[in-house]
Amino acid sequence: MLSGLPRFSNLLNSIRATTIFLMMPTAYDQALIQVREYLMAKPDLLGVVGQALRKSFDEIIDGSRTGRYCIEQLEKTEKTYIGTKVEIVLRNELALERGLVLDNLIAGHEVDTKFTVGTNRMIPREALGQLCLLVTGNDNTGLCRMGVLRMTPEVLTNGANQDGKKSVSRIGKEQISWLVQGPMPRNFMLDLPDADRDAIMSAPSGRQAIQTLFRKATGRIIPRTVIEQVARQKDAAKRAREAKAALAAEGVQVLCATYLADRSEFMRHGFYHFKSDDWLSMPM
Repeated sequence: MLSGLPRFSNLLNSIRATTIFLMMPTAYDQALIQVREYLMAKPDLLGVVGQALRKSFDEIIDGSRTGRYCIEQLEKTEKTYIGTKVEIVLRNELALERGLVLDNLIAGHEVDTKFTVGTNRMIPREALGQLCLLVTGNDNTGLCRMGVLRMTPEVLTNGANQDGKKSVSRIGKEQISWLVQGPMPRNFMLDLPDADRDAIMSAPSGRQAIQTLFRKATGRIIPRTVIEQVARQKDAAKRAREAKAALAAEGVQVLCATYLADRSEFMRHGFYHFKSDDWLSMPM
């Protein structure tokens, strides 16, 4: 029985060594630390990431032309492009340089961007050993986060798919250095009650859809992109302006922050944070 002790001791030492090795990358990886510090020095990093995801999702959904309002409505081929769109928009919003090999050059280091709407992301062979920005955004929960991880074999699963891509393992997920996590700008249409959203999207014309929107979504800031999405025509703002008089007769006040007088009304109703092209409808 004693003859097995050295073998057991060697195994135990191996496990300890592996554990130490797995914990070392984040603590001693100077490139990772520099990338993390560079990004965390950005003003309102969570806000920038959230806005980048909102913009990426909205551009892919393309509601003003398609009448769609959520990612689940995308074609299969369109869904495969979301990651690329996020990479492009996020790099632009964070004012990052394009890498020579990977997606970004951050603090002098090549860094790839990997996005997922869930919890799993596939890592290609060319990213092995490289730093990756791991970005997550979920329109249904309204939450997002971004972290950084070096893709060593120890943080990836043993198995791979037909393209040779691996996913981040359970241990790997524990090693992610999260930079920000929290709310992202909400998907306006998803937040509406199903019956109200159906009534808006099934309206027979852009004019009627806009008027239905203002009737159903009172007391909520309405972004310009939603006006365009609902109207589905070139001069969506014109239809919205026309709704002012039509709905006033019904006791609904329609406001646009483009106009100084309307901005005062926004604030009178308790809305102080809005963009210059936002809209608002309120019962008179």
